[in-house]
Amino acid sequence: VPANWYSAGYDHQGALWYRHQFTLHGLTPDAMATLVFDGVDYFAEVALNGKTLTRHEGYFQRFPVDITGAVRRHNQLAVRVDSPYEDPQKIWPLHKTLMKGILNQHDTRPGGAWSVQGQDANSGGIWAPVRLHLSRGVTIDEVILRPDWQQGLEQPMLRAEIRYRAVTPGPVTLRLTATPDNFSGPRFHQAFAVTLEKTAGVLHVSLPMPSAKLWWPVGAGKPNLYRVRATLTDDRGMMDTAVTRTGLRKVEALADNQGWRINDRRLFIKGSNYIGSPWLSTMTRKKYRRDFRLVTAMNANAIRVHGHVAGRALYEVGDEMGLMIWQDVPLQWGYDDSAAFAENAVRQTRTMMDQFGNSPAIIVWGGHNEPPWNSPWMEKRFPDWRKTLNQTLTQRVGDALAEDTSRIVHRFSAVEEHYWAGWYFGTLRDLLAPAKTGIITEFGAQALPRLSTLKTIIPARLLWPKTTAADDPGWVRWKYHNFQPFQTFKFAGIPRGNNIQEMIENTQAYQARLVALAAESYRRQRYQPVTALFHFMFVETWPSINWGVVDYLRQPKAGYYALQRAYQPILPSIEPVTASWRQGSPATVRLWAINDTWAACEDCRLTWQVRQNGQMLAQGETSLTLPPDAGQMVRELTVTPAGPQPVTIVYRIDNRRGKHVGANQHTEPVAAAQAGR
Repeated sequence: VPANWYSAGYDHQGALWYRHQFTLHGLTPDAMATLVFDGVDYFAEVALNGKTLTRHEGYFQRFPVDITGAVRRHNQLAVRVDSPYEDPQKIWPLHKTLMKGILNQHDTRPGGAWSVQGQDANSGGIWAPVRLHLSRGVTIDEVILRPDWQQGLEQPMLRAEIRYRAVTPGPVTLRLTATPDNFSGPRFHQAFAVTLEKTAGVLHVSLPMPSAKLWWPVGAGKPNLYRVRATLTDDRGMMDTAVTRTGLRKVEALADNQGWRINDRRLFIKGSNYIGSPWLSTMTRKKYRRDFRLVTAMNANAIRVHGHVAGRALYEVGDEMGLMIWQDVPLQWGYDDSAAFAENAVRQTRTMMDQFGNSPAIIVWGGHNEPPWNSPWMEKRFPDWRKTLNQTLTQRVGDALAEDTSRIVHRFSAVEEHYWAGWYFGTLRDLLAPAKTGIITEFGAQALPRLSTLKTIIPARLLWPKTTAADDPGWVRWKYHNFQPFQTFKFAGIPRGNNIQEMIENTQAYQARLVALAAESYRRQRYQPVTALFHFMFVETWPSINWGVVDYLRQPKAGYYALQRAYQPILPSIEPVTASWRQGSPATVRLWAINDTWAACEDCRLTWQVRQNGQMLAQGETSLTLPPDAGQMVRELTVTPAGPQPVTIVYRIDNRRGKHVGANQHTEPVAAAQAGR
């Protein structure tokens, strides 16, 4: 402890017992002793000295256990943890009863999303720390903080909700202090006279923080944080104290897809879907920081924590680095359609908001991902699918999320905002079409990792199946590790090549082309209607072959560098207008200049060249000022390829001091001239 039992070497489905002995010397009559569990997956039954004290459901929540009445000097703690296997014939995957999101069904898990092996490598266990907390007369269980902007950005208030359990009722003093955590500045402090009830209770207070520093996302300013301490005292001194951390930032969505504003300034969102690991205990602050450095180096400013709630370290590091977070509830595809499950999901959703909502990095609460009622493709897969399945669940969870007015709420992630052209349907050219939604939460393609990584996943004897047919037995091991041969070879039409190295290069080239084409297309459509885009996925979470642009050993693929170019703050974007280039036939591209920053690029110099086989087909330059937070089409170029060799367009932007601020290039294959022409 802490560990998911799979990561600790126990490949187990179902229940396990944990036992621990500890000594606690004499408590005073008004002392309170609380065991705090930071995360148990999934059901927990806690007993002390043979007495069952509580039962808890939910993998991500912190929960307190009052052991005051059961504790002795020498103690035996027993915890039964159950992370059950759900019957794939009756329950899993369409009628799941566990609110675990991608942790028990997903395309990137061991076994994949739909096979009978899809629940392998169970995530159960006491995966987060357990600690003993002692207090006198009262215990603070939760400090919930939200900013209040009624007086404007210069006069913020910090609203605090303190949840407690008391054995000693009566008047006490609540002291609330906000101290700069990662910068130098004044602290804010106020004492409040309050009255405790002899039961579980809630205190509501507000702390004025005039001229406090704001939390800004990466690339926009400093992510200023405050450490907030709530202390309850009486005439005998301190009774209990709790410390948390937050940042002051305002976020809102403008009407008609005109963008999201952070601290009253509009900001275009460029992100990627993220799952660090299906076994959360293996992710540490150091590992999250490693991943988020890769994210920000890719020029992304946000992640979508896809279909799950992660460990607290993720949000701590996101706060510190200024990385904006879209936080999903752990609901992925189908669930039990009962009123009881919906009520359970609402309860867990509210707990998520209470316990993780102090994080300023979380700017969006996201609801149910691809609910069955919004997924008509499920009809062909499941005989018992119906078009209203989980509609009430989605509605109720969305309503619960909307209770937090300090964030943007996306009630559910619809299939219509998952732009899978070029992989599951359509063609690459479809990614150039006008977007139908303001928010795009998924787009991408699979690619193999580098050979050294692939050899740690697939044994050498299985590296080259006999055919590319999806039903070739040689792909069975590959499919377990999430590879999709049908989409790769038949739908996307990626050539396998003559050896495994060529296959790696071909799949990576296709992924890179797709993600760049999509990202640039949707950036050219900024606020017409696109507000935010999230590529799928950032990193592969286990020895997997999937949509990640970074493999599970954290080695970037070609797609990572393609997104890095497509996500440049100042982007010289190349729009390929002509679908198929042919020798001797005119072909057209458009050049765009996109500036996502809050500063104008004054008198920028834009230069371009179109080359083929060492020859210059076109070149030019112009100077213009790129307004902040804006994009524009700069030039339309038409050229005629002289031969059947590829044509490359090179395009760059320099500021007026001659410093490079953006560079891009695009290559188009050229077909030979038609016979007789």
